[in-house]
Amino acid sequence: MSLSTINYLIINFSCLLCAAILFFHTGEDLASDMEIRLFKLLLIVFGIFLIDDSLWELAVTHSTSLPIVIRSLFNAIGLSCQPLLCFVWFLFSEVHLKAPLLTKRWFIPLTMTPMLICVVLIFTSLKTGLIFYSTATAEYHGPLYDLVMIFDFIYLLLVTIHAIIKAHHTKSFSSKRKYFSMIAFVLFPFTAGLFDSFVPNTPIMSPSILSALLLFFVNVQEMRIYSDALTGLNNRRRSNQILEESIEKANPHNGFYVMIMDINQFKQINDHYGHIEGDHALQCTAHALKNIASQYSVFLSRWGGDEFMIICPQSAIASIEEFKRKLEQSIISTAKTLNLPYCLSISVGYSLCTSSHMTPAQLTQAADLMLYQEKHIVHHLKS
Repeated sequence: MSLSTINYLIINFSCLLCAAILFFHTGEDLASDMEIRLFKLLLIVFGIFLIDDSLWELAVTHSTSLPIVIRSLFNAIGLSCQPLLCFVWFLFSEVHLKAPLLTKRWFIPLTMTPMLICVVLIFTSLKTGLIFYSTATAEYHGPLYDLVMIFDFIYLLLVTIHAIIKAHHTKSFSSKRKYFSMIAFVLFPFTAGLFDSFVPNTPIMSPSILSALLLFFVNVQEMRIYSDALTGLNNRRRSNQILEESIEKANPHNGFYVMIMDINQFKQINDHYGHIEGDHALQCTAHALKNIASQYSVFLSRWGGDEFMIICPQSAIASIEEFKRKLEQSIISTAKTLNLPYCLSISVGYSLCTSSHMTPAQLTQAADLMLYQEKHIVHHLKS
């Protein structure tokens, strides 16, 4: 066995070990159930590719004596893993990007078709040689080999275009970072493919795919530090950070509001309809608040429990009371649209910061005081 073959196998084994670690560290709180299953499927296909690639390397370097048909079968499996990887990444990305077309029955069968065509052409090449063919000494590309590469590229290109569009339309830094990590995912295998076309039979594709998976995984993990798993909003840690930064820049000409919102009678929703419906109420509230917050480019977070926070520059709104009414109306409208079996509404308290000498505690306490005064009024009106 040559030194280059040993190095090739070591690189593949190292990538396989890393993929296995990623697989077992992909927990339930990483993303939605469908995203987790697709990401794990991506890792499984990648693992199959690595094992097959190692066996193929052993076969073509004559380190083990295998018939041409077995060597060709290894080649077919390895080539089939490429469109399958691209399709699973495409599907995972569309779920992650919350593509509206996913709800259409025709979407998955239609987008799966190019991948299935590639797999069928690859395995029939064992007889036809359309994608590849083997001789006693080497493997060669067939006349339709580029078709498989084109289909692979289309899957990756569609994800990239979708991520660029989403990044262009969002004003959230964390969302932009997520979309750019998806764009960067494509660059690794694309660069490796270009390199391999000039320097063939080098073990560069496996590390490039692993690097892309690791980059995305790490970015998602980092985002979890500052995001709330249930609602997808910023969390309290991120709120504290933004609040401190805003106070540092505050002055009489550059003030900002701290708004704290609380779902009215949330305990009754939990007690009467259960905690699953309570979680749904939180998600509906977050969605409604996000719609308004995005219109004004303000910071929105889940402060804790059924409380939400908005940090809003004074210059972003004409009237704080009008903005407050829009938030309250958005919740009520969302509840009616979704036909919820209960009334969903919020109470809102706010404070104004116009000095860098104020503290986060002072601002949140002032907003909390107004919030609970309003909740007291709501409670008496309903009783």
